[in-house]
Amino acid sequence: MDVSDDVKRKIASMTLEEKIGQKIMLDFRYWNGPGQTKQDMTEPNDDVKSLILDNNIGGVILFSNNLKNTVQIKKLMDWYAGIQSKQGVRLLLGADNEGGDVFRLPRQEFSSFPGNMPLGAAVLGGANSNLAYAQGKSMAQTMMSLNINASFAPVVDVNTNPFNPVINVRSFSDSVTLVTELAEQSVAGMRSEKIIVAYKHYPGHGAASVDSHIGLPLVTRDRHDAFAVDIAPYKAAIDKGIAPDLIMTAHIQYPSLDSTEILTTNGDMIIVPATMSREIQTVILRDLLNFKGVTVSDALNMGAITKYFTEENAIENVFKAGVDIALMPIGIYSKTDIELLRKFIDIVVNKVKDGTISEAAIDASVERILSLKASFFLMGARVPHSEMGEAISALENEISDKSVTLLRNKTGELPIKSSEKKFFIFTPWLEQGAGIATALKDNGYSQVIFAKQGGITDSERDALIRECDVFVMGTMVADFNPDDPGIEPTKKLMIYAQNNLNKIVVHVSLRAPYDIVFYDYDIRNCLVTYARYGFENGFWRGSSMRSLGEILIGKQNPVGKLPVVLYRMYDTKNNVGVVAAPYRRGYGLNYNNTDPEIAV
Repeated sequence: MDVSDDVKRKIASMTLEEKIGQKIMLDFRYWNGPGQTKQDMTEPNDDVKSLILDNNIGGVILFSNNLKNTVQIKKLMDWYAGIQSKQGVRLLLGADNEGGDVFRLPRQEFSSFPGNMPLGAAVLGGANSNLAYAQGKSMAQTMMSLNINASFAPVVDVNTNPFNPVINVRSFSDSVTLVTELAEQSVAGMRSEKIIVAYKHYPGHGAASVDSHIGLPLVTRDRHDAFAVDIAPYKAAIDKGIAPDLIMTAHIQYPSLDSTEILTTNGDMIIVPATMSREIQTVILRDLLNFKGVTVSDALNMGAITKYFTEENAIENVFKAGVDIALMPIGIYSKTDIELLRKFIDIVVNKVKDGTISEAAIDASVERILSLKASFFLMGARVPHSEMGEAISALENEISDKSVTLLRNKTGELPIKSSEKKFFIFTPWLEQGAGIATALKDNGYSQVIFAKQGGITDSERDALIRECDVFVMGTMVADFNPDDPGIEPTKKLMIYAQNNLNKIVVHVSLRAPYDIVFYDYDIRNCLVTYARYGFENGFWRGSSMRSLGEILIGKQNPVGKLPVVLYRMYDTKNNVGVVAAPYRRGYGLNYNNTDPEIAV
């Protein structure tokens, strides 16, 4: 990244405090008045503007707390976009708009898309990988129309560990090749709308078994596999000259990459988290892989960090590792908190002055940040953006239609062609059943009842099963969990309906597909959506339940293929498992040919 004379002049005019401010990205998820707690910040606020300008804060991350409806979002984001430092530098305004499970805009008004794993299923099923380009472009167009100029997407974690509780369907696949291809297509689409894009979570969160929002995961891959799997998408993009603008770090321990120990607040020595590892963030990423862009930490208020480090310790270690931007290093949620921010920055400044943090490294980091901002017109006059697309777009429908995967149709009971059949749909969320039911009713199936699991009594549920012809049972899991206490009662209920009451029973897996293996020996019919949002209060919050409903009745043929391998058992320490044949990556049935197809 070339450093312009203008950038150099701006940096030369900055105080050390102002340079540190550029390296901080805050959230204003809440803004509380006297005596208030957790009041969503949805309107422009003079106190927030003052603290941003007074401390030269470099960016703000937005959450669903801030983004309620189109009119409100436009007002808030136009205000943020207009804030400009005395050097003429504006804010990075970012959001985790990955699509699918992680989507910050209101789903009833914006196209949220099924997510990365459904996209992987669609492409393995024969869809063109250009769908990823089109999805990236559509989402970026929407964000830019709202003045959200940085997308913390795509996720390039290769989800090889079925026990992964936090990545799962946020990943395209457990295939390095597919993740790399779809990430590059997605980024190309986003870049066509001039948005800042990020790869995450470096060096790779796909083999973790712990949610880093809660604890600190340990990744046990050896160094060869670290580069061959987790780091591969980053290296590919850098080598091709299409590196992302940002790389977001992972709060994981990765001893094959850096086994150095670090002192925690409690006085214990632990393996250094990747976010705080100079070996991982500077030596490998910058010196070895030759990444020239900007790095940003994952949120520093996550449990993986706060369990072991104070706010001051965390930001010191992150900056010493060479990370450019500290994301959410301190929570400032009221006027009385503003003084905490000043003191926090002063602590960092003193660490620079006493040599703990290199001032030359700070300058180089701010050069990268300002060069990025300059290249995206965040210095000087504002640039107008294109208008947003539809709420539920034809593109979103196409992806969900092509992603739904048929894994079991043992006796050819599917599709349900007769509109005279009585359906009972029983799902974890009410909106899921409502979505499937709406699709059925829209196609002439009038005898459809749906209910939320836990929302009716067992006797009411049993009566509805007895009265129906088709019992659709939904499950929704994040990961492979053989110890889930819900498995046995769910299995018994479906077996009883199928074998004792002679109902057509369809198991639908509505998130990660890893739970299929707990029911497949017993239940004749199974479909997977990899997505869980449906129809609520008259609005579609996602398109996959509509696709599922239409596939159940044969209006559409299921064409999606598994983008991940399903396992009977998996050893997270050695990263190997027993494959649940025939459920290898690439497996999927259709109504034209229900014989098992060759898996890849």
